Amino acid sequence: MYRKVSFRISNGMDTAVRVLTTLRRKNFSIGEFMMTDLDGDSRLILSVSDLSSPGFEKAVLCVKKLVDVSDVMEV
Repeated sequence: MYRKVSFRISNGMDTAVRVLTTLRRKNFSIGEFMMTDLDGDSRLILSVSDLSSPGFEKAVLCVKKLVDVSDVMEV
């Protein structure tokens, strides 16, 4: 089962790539991602597998620690 997490990023594609590579490096299973443009920022929505070894909650914690990432919430 995949669960979705949404967060605001401030450097557009640079931060999106950093988030995705961090999660892939830590062996999280990402199903899909969508990025939308906001007022000067972007909103990134990821589907992360809840059944994989690290788990969804650990993925959210990893994303919260990154620079330029804020407003993290489950969708």
